Amino acid sequence: MMGKKVVAVLFGLLMLAMPFTISSVSAETSVTVILVSDNAADKAIAEYLANETGAVVVTTTWGTYDPNVTAEIMSYAPDEVIIIGGPEAVVEEYVSDLQELGITVERWGGQNRYETNIMVMEQAQVRFQLQFNGSVVVAGNDTLAIRNALRIAVQNGAMITYVNASTNVTRLMERLQVRNVTLISTNASETVMEQVKNQLRACNCTSKEVRANVTREDVLMLMEQVRERLMEIEAIANVTNSTGLMEQVRLMERLMETANQSIQEGRYEEAYGTLVKLQAQTEFALKMANGEMRVAMKTNQRLALEVEMEKLEAQIRVMEKAGIDVSAINALMEQLKEAIKNGQYDEAKEMMNQIKTMLREAYTSGRDAIRANVPGSRGPGKFGP
Repeated sequence: MMGKKVVAVLFGLLMLAMPFTISSVSAETSVTVILVSDNAADKAIAEYLANETGAVVVTTTWGTYDPNVTAEIMSYAPDEVIIIGGPEAVVEEYVSDLQELGITVERWGGQNRYETNIMVMEQAQVRFQLQFNGSVVVAGNDTLAIRNALRIAVQNGAMITYVNASTNVTRLMERLQVRNVTLISTNASETVMEQVKNQLRACNCTSKEVRANVTREDVLMLMEQVRERLMEIEAIANVTNSTGLMEQVRLMERLMETANQSIQEGRYEEAYGTLVKLQAQTEFALKMANGEMRVAMKTNQRLALEVEMEKLEAQIRVMEKAGIDVSAINALMEQLKEAIKNGQYDEAKEMMNQIKTMLREAYTSGRDAIRANVPGSRGPGKFGP
């Protein structure tokens, strides 16, 4: 994890086929950043909101903390940050980082992706006055179906609605006041969607079905996301010396080999089913990894200080890039590094607090310069067909 830039693999790759309208960010423009994990379900509704509102999406690996993500948010000098997902998906450390910089932040997240989905759709109607034309219904753990649901939802101005085997679809449609439904499925979710169809008959809803085909490119992109997550878990395992995490990585790598074999033999739906299972397993492992990292930081002062120092260095680079004078901060940073190196942890903590205060002041006064340095962001507009 240390020094490793998180790569938003899944939807960064999947959305390449969906062009965004690009608009410059000026000092006069109000900027909203949506911070979301690389969980396919949460990321899709974040991308939906970004397309409709012009917000900027920043992605973090599910369940882990990366100081570079905070710096990326900072580089947009946002007026507000909306976190989509609960604290297991987007960890609380980001909230602390943003509040330290004086950035307004709120979380739209429930106990799981299904609660988060409904909360975001309802909040979007209140906060952004979005109106929806029907609903695109998709299994909340079917990544490929979710990708297709996102495209169709945006094209038709419909809301995205996630379901699973225990969803009371009739009650959900009544709550959302929806009668016009499009069902999206793959082989991985056909059983769940058959249950949904049966329930839709009871609520007198009009529905149509879209079957998403699984291609080699789809499974390769999903495999890349799983591989990135495994690298993250392994990096944390190395930092925390966790044999349990390493064992989980090895077991999941074997499943990856199984998926890869299926791909080589052209059995893409089978590979996709394996990778969907791996997605869930990596999230469980990432939750465990984050917990072990927190414990390690509590018991290892040097590690905790080094993680904090990495965060400060990333934030300083943002301001340097914007042309803000941070020479005094850099001078104090050199003293901080020396204190940590010499084991003077109390002195290091004092200097770190002083640096944070200086950074906040520099950031507050230099927001316009930082924002002017942003080359562009996603602006409002519809996805292409």
